[in-house]
Amino acid sequence: MFNYNTTRLEKSCNQLISDLGKRLTWKWDDRFENVLAEFSVTDKQIIHPLITRHMGEIWALDQGASPPKVVQVIIDYFGGLTPGQTLFTSDPDQDGLLLCAWWPWGNGKTISIRLGVFADSLNDPDNEELTRRLRGWFDI
Repeated sequence: MFNYNTTRLEKSCNQLISDLGKRLTWKWDDRFENVLAEFSVTDKQIIHPLITRHMGEIWALDQGASPPKVVQVIIDYFGGLTPGQTLFTSDPDQDGLLLCAWWPWGNGKTISIRLGVFADSLNDPDNEELTRRLRGWFDI
C-alpha cells in the first residue's frame, strides 16, 4: 500500500502549472517517464526564472562541486548532462523532490523541459505510484 505524503510535491506542481499558465502544453514522455513541454527560446526569459523560483537548486556540468547522491542518480537516469543542459531540483535533503531537466535543442530555437518527482526512500513500485500521481496533477 502506498503510504507517502505527496502534499508538498503536489502543491509545488500546482503552483508551477498555475505560474506557467497557458504558455506550455504538457504531454507525457514515455522515454523518461516525466511530464514534457517544449517551447521557443524566445520564452526562456519568462520560463527560466519561474522554474528557478520553484526549484531552488540548479545543477550543471560546469558547476564544480559534486551533486548529492540523489541528484547524481537523477542526472545518471537522464544519461548525464551536456553543455547547456541543466537539472533543477527542489531541496535534495528532503525526501521526495521535484525535478526539472532543462534541455536546449541543437537547432537553437527550442527548449524542452521534463518535470518529474523522485523519492530516494521509496521502492520502485512506490516511485511508480508517485509518478502516476504526477501525471494526474498535470492531467495527462
